[in-house]
Amino acid sequence: MFRGGLAFLGIGLIGLALGGCSGKSDSASGKLSFREQIARAQGETDPAYRARRLIVIGYRQDKAADRAGAVETLKSAWKDCGVISDAAARSNVWSLMAEAHAGLRNRSEARRAVAEALTAAEKIESDEGKIVALARVAEVQYLAVDRMTAESTLQSAEKLAEKIDDPQGKPLVMCAIAEAYWNINQKDQAERVLGAALDFANSLANLKKRCPALAEIAAEEANLGRREAATRTFELSLESARGIKDLYARAYVMGELAKKLSAAGFRAKAHEVLNQAESEAAKIPQPDLQRQALEKIRVLMSKLPKG
Repeated sequence: MFRGGLAFLGIGLIGLALGGCSGKSDSASGKLSFREQIARAQGETDPAYRARRLIVIGYRQDKAADRAGAVETLKSAWKDCGVISDAAARSNVWSLMAEAHAGLRNRSEARRAVAEALTAAEKIESDEGKIVALARVAEVQYLAVDRMTAESTLQSAEKLAEKIDDPQGKPLVMCAIAEAYWNINQKDQAERVLGAALDFANSLANLKKRCPALAEIAAEEANLGRREAATRTFELSLESARGIKDLYARAYVMGELAKKLSAAGFRAKAHEVLNQAESEAAKIPQPDLQRQALEKIRVLMSKLPKG
């Protein structure tokens, strides 16, 4: 998904600067010169991917004191942003452009890029996609404009989210909104939105839908460093999985939950759940379904890290 919305905010932007290089090749480390990096980026056929790469290079150039080169590179990326056909991709790349310019203290360019990102976000047809884009825009508005504007955008995103009833889509977009609030230092609001997401997930009567909804929220809680809350929510998700009557569905959902647990850093718990899933799969009376379920679980056992 959209998790880790601020792809280069703060420490990330600093990392880009440290990862830059001079105009000459660094033979000792095998790094390419800026000229070579730009040439490779411009060879990309996808304007969205090309723009993203050029934005990163331009940011690094500026941090390496190649101001003139950075200006030209970012100008080239700016042109590419304008020709991206997909509204969601266009909004995302404009947001990255705004973030880079904000990090370089180019306030005017950052604000212009934010305006373009918002315009593109409003053109996204699906409500889910629009909400995710608006959450990202709010994050860069916080950097380039002000907190009140960012909060207003997130309030608009929340109103859209209220209309969504999809058991998968609603938790996803609410997590995106919560993460954005967290990133603009509005942690109380983030927790409020996560609480509303939990209420929605817990209200789902279908356990096969409730389990992944809760797991998504738990993963977001872990992503925000709220480990205790994530542990509790993952346990609610596991309880839902255990309540699924169909053995094949139960084993499958538990396998998916284990993947979420592992990705969130709960590796031991992930393998504990896989062991339980294996036991459930072994009870499946239909030989073909049992074989499929056991194969899935055992593949996960071998792939998901244990340490």
